[in-house]
Amino acid sequence: MINLNRYIHQSWSSADNLFQGDRWLYRLRIHDYQIVTIFWNFFLAAIPWFLGWLIMRLWRSTGLSGIGSKLLAFVLAFLWLLFIPNTIYIVSDVRHLLNYCPSNSPYQVCEENAWMIMFFFTYAAAGWVLFVLSMNQVKSFIRDLYGRWVAELWLFLVIPVIALGFLAGLLHRWNSWEFFLYPREFFNNLLIYVNDPKSFTNWLIFAIFLYVLYWGGTLIFKDRSD
Repeated sequence: MINLNRYIHQSWSSADNLFQGDRWLYRLRIHDYQIVTIFWNFFLAAIPWFLGWLIMRLWRSTGLSGIGSKLLAFVLAFLWLLFIPNTIYIVSDVRHLLNYCPSNSPYQVCEENAWMIMFFFTYAAAGWVLFVLSMNQVKSFIRDLYGRWVAELWLFLVIPVIALGFLAGLLHRWNSWEFFLYPREFFNNLLIYVNDPKSFTNWLIFAIFLYVLYWGGTLIFKDRSD
């Protein structure tokens, strides 16, 4: 079994160094979960939607006919790929329900903290919605530009990449922008999911569930790109 502790990213810009200090805002917590982190996570999760909107606007205004507009669209698309895992990362924060009650609580439910179930479920569901909306936004752009089959192929290929980005953030504590600060270390962490069978299985299963979440969300929320 691989020792993940060897691969946890630690730097001045790591996720765990944000919002540290004795300010009153940082002390507001729900089951040891900082309230300020909620707003920060929603901000990060909104970035891919905004980048997708910029790509659509660029295409409608320029038709991506020039080299400059094509280059700008590529940069925006790459940034979108770096930030889209932040949407699904919110879903993983439901893990903070673990041990929310004393171990001797009947049926592992405690009256004073029962409300946390709905709080973390709703919080996670919001990340799911943002994930589906951001995916459909870019899928719509690709479909209009290259056709439906290319859009479906893009969807099939991009979800495993998003799953990999999610695991890099959850298990290795990478922020999206740190790809530019530590590209070598970032790729070394990702190689774990190719070289280690258990890590690969984790990646594969998570990617499968991302497909389920995407298609389930599309059915529930309706695909606005159709």
